Amino acid sequence: MSIDPRLFPKRVTYSALLTVNVFVFMGNMYSSGIATGFGSLAAEFHTPFSTLADLIAYSVLAMGLANLFWMPLALTFGKRPIVIISMAMFLGGIIWSAVAKDYNSLFASRIFASFGYGSIESLGPSILADLFYERNYSSAMAAYAAFLSGGSQIGPVIAGYLIKAKGWRWFFILCAIIAAVNLVTTIFMLPETLYEVEQEPEVVNDLEKDAHSHVEAVTRTETRTEARVKMDYATYWKDLWSFTLSKEAKERGIFKHLLYLFILPFPMLLVPGVLAATVMYGVVLGAVVIISTIAPDLFSPPPYLFSSADLGLFTFSSFVGIVVAWPIAGPLTDRLSRWLRNRNNGVHKPEHRLPALIFPFLICPIGLVVFGYTVARHQHYIRPAVGSAICATGLTLVPSVMLSYVVDSYPRTSGEALVLVNTSKNVVAFGLTKVAYSWMAKEGVDKMLYEFAGIEWAVLFLALPLYIFGPSIRRRTQKYF
Repeated sequence: MSIDPRLFPKRVTYSALLTVNVFVFMGNMYSSGIATGFGSLAAEFHTPFSTLADLIAYSVLAMGLANLFWMPLALTFGKRPIVIISMAMFLGGIIWSAVAKDYNSLFASRIFASFGYGSIESLGPSILADLFYERNYSSAMAAYAAFLSGGSQIGPVIAGYLIKAKGWRWFFILCAIIAAVNLVTTIFMLPETLYEVEQEPEVVNDLEKDAHSHVEAVTRTETRTEARVKMDYATYWKDLWSFTLSKEAKERGIFKHLLYLFILPFPMLLVPGVLAATVMYGVVLGAVVIISTIAPDLFSPPPYLFSSADLGLFTFSSFVGIVVAWPIAGPLTDRLSRWLRNRNNGVHKPEHRLPALIFPFLICPIGLVVFGYTVARHQHYIRPAVGSAICATGLTLVPSVMLSYVVDSYPRTSGEALVLVNTSKNVVAFGLTKVAYSWMAKEGVDKMLYEFAGIEWAVLFLALPLYIFGPSIRRRTQKYF
């Protein structure tokens, strides 16, 4: 990349944002939508719901583990070619799902497709960090999180009605068509964003000892340096088809550099900020995935007797919570960060994003309590739908704050940090989803979700010590990362 991607014309920047977000939407639609077809799959494959839940649980796990594979490749060979290759793998897996003849084949196809999709869970935020300045990054991440959440919530609605009308295979056929279109548009609309400066920008010394971070230095100068470049489409088209190794890969050697990148994320799990982001994201994701996974077992029998279309429509209720949360997750978070920066003599600190977590702390666990209480007593389905909507707001609020915080705190290794966060949060969500049915059988759905709400409160409370001690932690850890 010959110029800073943040200087691209807005039409290029937002086109790239759209292609990334559609990929994110489709991956989550494919992963979660099939839950509405559990009834059809159970009848065709003679498989209980508890076994069918593995179609979602292991899909989530494959998404997470994929980050460990795709990100090192992207930082070696470029982000654009790796996104395209992984998207092609995702499309191939969807086609395999559509023609699967038995449960084992469907299970394997979903792991294959989810592994391909998993690339964007780390590369997406990393690409957005390449394209957007700090003051707009949270808004871009909120849009990313909204598409991610929308795939999980709107996808099942589409799946439910389509499965009821045409059968479960048609859901995968639709996913394949949209993924194929997304692949074509990505080839033409996603530029390479791996930008390597020749030397680090000069850092201005501030009163705070931790003001030496790259992000804080750039924040003080970005208003002076931002000037959109005039688009040369001939050069842009040529760059789309050019290919080059990263500078570090050339210096170290490809295999040595890849080995270094594969190992690098793991020590970052010892960094408190990265660990907190992992646990927070994993728990709020796990809450949403658990509800969507156990919903067929709760609402298919009497007294609800939901069809696949009804299950999809119920899942859509969560999207209302996501839409309501979006203005908080993006613009309000950015404004709060700017306000705190102004109070700090114009110096931005990553911790300025953390106060926005007060919103998910106050409301998300209550959603779990409402859902568990009402569905256990077979109350009108609107009441558990409200609880599900409240719970789902965390899937927009928490990632937009915590992923932005991690990128701000460790800009030089933000790609590796995002790999670790996205891998680990999916492992956490997988574990929670895997034990959901046995946990519910032992405790009952209401008690299980009360306990889960307590876990969510405890995890989100970690933002307070992180806000207080974050600057000193970063001073100690930034020299290593």
